[in-house]
Amino acid sequence: MSVQIDDALKQFFTLKQDNQQWVEYDCEWTSPCVNKVDEAQGLCSWQPIQREQSVNLDNINQALSLELHPDVVAFYCSFFAPTLDAEFAGNQLNLIQAWNAQDFTILQENIIGHLLMKQKLKQAPTVFIAATDDDQYIISVDNQTGAVMLEMVGRNPQRQLADSLASFILQLS
Repeated sequence: MSVQIDDALKQFFTLKQDNQQWVEYDCEWTSPCVNKVDEAQGLCSWQPIQREQSVNLDNINQALSLELHPDVVAFYCSFFAPTLDAEFAGNQLNLIQAWNAQDFTILQENIIGHLLMKQKLKQAPTVFIAATDDDQYIISVDNQTGAVMLEMVGRNPQRQLADSLASFILQLS
């Protein structure tokens, strides 16, 4: 796993926890991340949980005959954590993470669906890492270069936001 991605995520998680960010709580959608539950508000405090080193995305690689960028693997396989609101260059986004093992399975299915769409459109592979406040756009990682891109769904990426995923995460607030 990438030490740079781990360190960037840890820094971002600390920032979010220092700002007392609570997340929605659903007693039927539990997570090892849950610390304290405020049932009256339907919220919980959380902490990132380091995942086992053996977690990977090899099933995606095998299903699609491609090799996912190592930063993407580190990003999605390093921690259990909630999807978190963030800001990048004045724009709102939701940084996607897996909340629990079931969420990780769903996430993998969605990544496969996205990559299959890219293949069908004969576009270079990208992997989403964040949703934007405009449903037509996502933040993705170019699977070849590792650059973080702004991408209109169904189109080629439009603009590079950062040279690397770690650099992108470190710019989030």
